[in-house]
Amino acid sequence: MFKSVKLRSVFLFVALMGTFGLFAQDNEVSDVELTQFANAYQEMQIQNQEAQQVMVKIIEDEGMDVQRFSTIQQASMAPNQEIEATDAEMKMHDSAIAKMQKLQPEIEKKVSEKIIATGLTMERFEALAAVIQKDQALQQRLQTILMKN
Repeated sequence: MFKSVKLRSVFLFVALMGTFGLFAQDNEVSDVELTQFANAYQEMQIQNQEAQQVMVKIIEDEGMDVQRFSTIQQASMAPNQEIEATDAEMKMHDSAIAKMQKLQPEIEKKVSEKIIATGLTMERFEALAAVIQKDQALQQRLQTILMKN
C-alpha cells in the first residue's frame, strides 16, 4: 500500500513537473521522450542486426569461418596476446575488416536517420542513454514501454 501511494505521488509530481515544462533538464525524462527513446532503441537494434548479417556475409565471402574470424579479432584487440593465425588467415581477416570499416559511415548514417525520425536529436538520444544507464527506475520504465511495443 505504501509503495503504491508513494509511486502514485511520484507519478503525479512528475506529471505536474511536465506540465510546467521543467523536463528540459538532461536528468529528467518525460514519458514522451522515453517512448521516443524506446522507438529509437528498437530501430537501432534492427539496424544492428542487419549490419551483423552484412558483416557475417563479408567474413564468409572472404573464405573465413565466423568463429575463426572472431578468435583472430579478439586476439588482435588484446595487446599482450599473440595472434595465432596463418598469413592467409590474416590476409582474409584484414580484408574483411577493411570492408567492414568502409561500411561503418553508411551504418552510422542509417542509425542516425532512424533515431532522428523518432523525434530525438542524436545529442538528446545520447544524453537519454547516459541518464537511463544510471537510473534503475528509468530502466524499468523503459522496459515497460519496450514490452508494450
